[in-house]
Amino acid sequence: MSILSEKEAESLTIERMIFHVVDPATESPVFLAEVKPPQCVDFFVERVKETLRGAAYEFLPGAGVPGLLYRALPSKGAKDEFVKVSHDLADRFKEKVKQDKRLAPGVLMLFSLITEGNNRLVAVIKYEHQQVVSYSYIKDEKGEPILDADGNLVPDLQTLVETFTKDRKAMQKSAVIRFQEHNSSELNGGFQSSIVVIDHSSGRYRDATQHFANFLDIRRALEPVELTKRLEDAAVESIKAHKSEVPPEVAKAPKRFVRAAMSRLEGFDFEKPEEFLGAVLQGVAPEAAILKTFKSKLASKNISTEAFKFEGATPPPAEYRRVVTNEGITLLFSAGHEENKNVEIKTEGNGGVEITIRSTGLERNDELEKMPRIPD
Repeated sequence: MSILSEKEAESLTIERMIFHVVDPATESPVFLAEVKPPQCVDFFVERVKETLRGAAYEFLPGAGVPGLLYRALPSKGAKDEFVKVSHDLADRFKEKVKQDKRLAPGVLMLFSLITEGNNRLVAVIKYEHQQVVSYSYIKDEKGEPILDADGNLVPDLQTLVETFTKDRKAMQKSAVIRFQEHNSSELNGGFQSSIVVIDHSSGRYRDATQHFANFLDIRRALEPVELTKRLEDAAVESIKAHKSEVPPEVAKAPKRFVRAAMSRLEGFDFEKPEEFLGAVLQGVAPEAAILKTFKSKLASKNISTEAFKFEGATPPPAEYRRVVTNEGITLLFSAGHEENKNVEIKTEGNGGVEITIRSTGLERNDELEKMPRIPD
């Protein structure tokens, strides 16, 4: 679920930014001054936009974090608390995640952002320090590049440790929070908010680690069972809209094939919807119309940015059963016929099979020239 429209995301920019060093080797954060004016705005806005494709979360009832973050936004007549909020967040982060051995040295960043319509947001990003090697060219006293005997530029390599890179794993944990109208009757101290989260340290489905969830006082907005159900509905509706384009057996029983695919797979990744739909349809082309419909259905059910493990989806029991004997006798009957003892099938000791049919009468008893066609 994206908390911004495409138009709002396009006009997103950073009003204020600050970050503090959070290293597992130190007991307390190292506080840094606010970056005035914000620098490398385009770079960090792109990192925020990546987070907008995160999973939907919500603050726990009574959580104090929404109120803390709200104070980081400018408000008429209110004291400027942006820097103080950043200090409180860094202290809280160190306290809540100090037992997480996966925490790498880095910085905790706080952004105040603004978009179309003067709407404001807050972003919190834990950025990991990465060691990289940069290079330039050795120059003489006049600033001219020095060449070797063959006329080649002479490189100069430098090791940089404290860097921000575009690598997804470097932006280890991130959250973007959008506040709606302030109403004192609302939960969480009157703050109605939307929050999306990405945590690249938590595995394939990017659930927030328990430490990060505790830091922000959040929980997943939709449980795995609900996410699984919405995905099933999106897939079934897409198949029904494209019956002529899918295998006949799938068109006849879409829910069965969707749930069967879920039983074979571990979960769903919104970045690879073609993998799931392909598992249902035994393959799907990248340009297939049904794939476009499927993506649209995911968006309409607010799961277009969700990655999750399947839970609660079991293939429905078969409605009918078919038995064909070695002699070519074919029987079609429902599960209820067996339950009611209308049909009994017993295996005999010699390998043969005894089939008993009990009925109150015969509805039809025709003589036919040809055997009716029985679908596969």
